[in-house]
Amino acid sequence: MESNSVNLIDLVNNFLEKVPPPYVLMFSGGQDSVSLSHILRILEVPFFIFHLNYGLRGKESDQDENFVRDWCLKYSIPFKILRAPKDFNSSANFQSRARDLRYEAVTNYCKEVQASSVLTAHHTNDSAETFLFHAARGTGLSGLISMSSKNDNVYRPFWSVSKDQINFFGTEHKLVWREDSTNHSDKYTRNHIRHNSLPSLIKAVPQALQGFKTTQRNLREINSYLKTSINRDKDLYLHKSYSIPGAKIIDRKIFDVAHGSLLFNYIIKPLADFDYQHVISLNKAQVGTHIQFNGWQIWHEREGLVLLNPDMVKKRSSIVKPKNISAAISNIKGNCWNGSFWNFEKQWKLEYIKSKETQDFGDLMNPILKVPENNKGLFWRTWIKGDYIYPLGMKGKKKISDILTDSKVPSCLRHQQVLLSDSISLGEVYWIPGLQLSRNVKIDNEEKYIRFNDQ
Repeated sequence: MESNSVNLIDLVNNFLEKVPPPYVLMFSGGQDSVSLSHILRILEVPFFIFHLNYGLRGKESDQDENFVRDWCLKYSIPFKILRAPKDFNSSANFQSRARDLRYEAVTNYCKEVQASSVLTAHHTNDSAETFLFHAARGTGLSGLISMSSKNDNVYRPFWSVSKDQINFFGTEHKLVWREDSTNHSDKYTRNHIRHNSLPSLIKAVPQALQGFKTTQRNLREINSYLKTSINRDKDLYLHKSYSIPGAKIIDRKIFDVAHGSLLFNYIIKPLADFDYQHVISLNKAQVGTHIQFNGWQIWHEREGLVLLNPDMVKKRSSIVKPKNISAAISNIKGNCWNGSFWNFEKQWKLEYIKSKETQDFGDLMNPILKVPENNKGLFWRTWIKGDYIYPLGMKGKKKISDILTDSKVPSCLRHQQVLLSDSISLGEVYWIPGLQLSRNVKIDNEEKYIRFNDQ
């Protein structure tokens, strides 16, 4: 069992030698954070205090806030106190949301005071509790080592210190702190582990806390090796799309290897936390099916499983505003498929021609079209289900949806395909850029034509 007489002051001083100042200490007013702040004062280390009041315990939470304020004023420590939004605790997944709110707020405070590092008073028992909690619920390596002495710019000087050692230090230095009444209840899983599981384990295996630290250190080494290996091979399973700029392709080979779930957790989950089984189901679904999570989307396309980040998802939701093509219009733009590649914001310059004797139609991206008879309008817009065309070189008419399918236009983007139509709403189509022309606007002996030149 660890000795309670360890010199915490020297331990923290040595730890801080590798931590860039200035510091912001996350300060609840409890024994752990009060002890760490006391040591910082002894070391004459300048620091800031940050406290977030969730308001979960009514007057008791307000008393915590008052304690923090009085403590900072007493010792002339610059501080900031924030309160969580009203009814913050009324929705689901409170613990996760509270953590996100806390770290987002302290990050903003660091920017405000130009601090480099955040300090917390988490200790060895916290680490053991987190390990047991995640292991019992089921997790991967990342969950077992989620808490460490350093995460990004968050540092934990008490990382190698037990709760008993902090108790001893606080009593020895006659410190005053706030007690959270909910910490004595077994209502919460972590508290139950703290009061029952961990003490029983330490009683049975006195070196348990040290054992947890050793195990986590070994797991971090394994995790580091895995990351290095997977980073070397990740392009085999996640690579750029050849047809959609900015998109990624999840290669289906990932489902064929025995360790596919492991690869998925290390390659895909850091980007978007999709469930592996849901993605397997998507891979077995028909082309055009998709799933989404937190702004990300995965589409089942012919090229593979297309991963779209939130910016691309937002981009695919934008639609070209219909435009009436007239002599006053000299430029148009829109998204289109050229048969193998998706063009975002493609631009064309319009040139109006009075006569044309050649039978040159241009090409599918740069056509020369006859102005339709009967004074029909020309409208530049996106595809609408039910649109049709009289294809040049073919008999009868054909649905645009069939042409898009035959041309293998990605399902996730086909709604953005621009075209030239006789109507602002569903109707006849004269030109699908990159894909098809209508025989109703082919070159003949008419005098009025429009040339579309892509830019």
